Amino acid sequence: MATLLIRCPARPFKVSPEDWSSEALYFSWAFINDQAFHTVLDLDACPVADEIIATIPGIDIRLIELKVPSVSNKKISQLLPMLLEDELLSSVSATSIQLLPPFANQMSDKRLVSVVDWDWLLWLCKKLAKMNCERIQLIPESLLLPTHPSTIYYEPRDEAVFYSSKKSFHEIVCWSQPATEKAIAFSEPEGRSDFKEVSIDLLMTGLETEKKVYQYLDLLPTEFSTFRKNNHSELQYWFSKELWKTPLRWVGYLSATLLVSYSFYLGFLIWQDFQWQKAIQKTMHQVLVHENINQPSFPLLVESSCQVAHKNHETCEGDFERMLIVLQDVLGTIGPGALKSIEYSKKGLAFELKDSALSENQLLAFAKNALIESKGSAHYLLKPYANISDE
Repeated sequence: MATLLIRCPARPFKVSPEDWSSEALYFSWAFINDQAFHTVLDLDACPVADEIIATIPGIDIRLIELKVPSVSNKKISQLLPMLLEDELLSSVSATSIQLLPPFANQMSDKRLVSVVDWDWLLWLCKKLAKMNCERIQLIPESLLLPTHPSTIYYEPRDEAVFYSSKKSFHEIVCWSQPATEKAIAFSEPEGRSDFKEVSIDLLMTGLETEKKVYQYLDLLPTEFSTFRKNNHSELQYWFSKELWKTPLRWVGYLSATLLVSYSFYLGFLIWQDFQWQKAIQKTMHQVLVHENINQPSFPLLVESSCQVAHKNHETCEGDFERMLIVLQDVLGTIGPGALKSIEYSKKGLAFELKDSALSENQLLAFAKNALIESKGSAHYLLKPYANISDE
């Protein structure tokens, strides 16, 4: 499955929400095996992927661990504004507060809560809703960073530097400083802090190592589905050329394989028919060597016998050869030169005798023969071998 990582831009604090779309706020995207991030202004220019994991910068989201009461998640969500009232920097209506799912290594009475500016979250939702993908997930980027008490992760962006300290998955501190200022040093018992720059390899590694932490987490609100419906993103995904490129290529391989296999099979049938025709032709010359018939010719008779055999889902051999042998026994009681014409169909082997070729005793014998059916004056039908005894 192709996973696309998208890094959202940081919220511009000096620009009002009405002007965000007019700003040059670049998104970064990369696949797992890419060597560097690509930047775009509009996410609809990104390639198609089976899964998209979008990250919001740590400076734009706060992860707060709370001790929650033993009530339902719905009740806890209703209590969150009151529990976080002293932690919020803006009004509750201007803030998106989400109760995150419990983590495996977290105590049962502790839960993480995400706090994001509501206008900024909606702006990101509208951008992500244009993506041509079925599965889209928004998570804090800090969750992809390795946990290390003495490491500070940094990333220069324009005239500022963004820092992150992650002592554990619930002890994350993110801040920014002007590029000209010295980074804030954290005093550690073991010694000085180590600074490590955020890179594509670091984040891609986090996609694998931290999957148990973020796989059930999604910061996208319910409004996101409405934005996708308005943009018809689901239809764009299913009608995308990129989505069907790989399946169509495999369909092409399968079609070519079937075509080659069918060609070999058809060639084998043609060769098999040719062998049976040779065998039947030889039998006809042996059986009808004393007969002088011109209509139809031997090759045409052999070809028609094979066509009938195919219609009956049999090999070209069918029952024609065996019926010729039975016909030889029938003609042996009459004498040579009595056969006038012969024709084969799935009903049997029809033959016509010359007038006055049969005596009264022979006519009586033909009438008693269960294998032979009279079709008129000197016209007879030898029934298929299914009704002929092998004795």
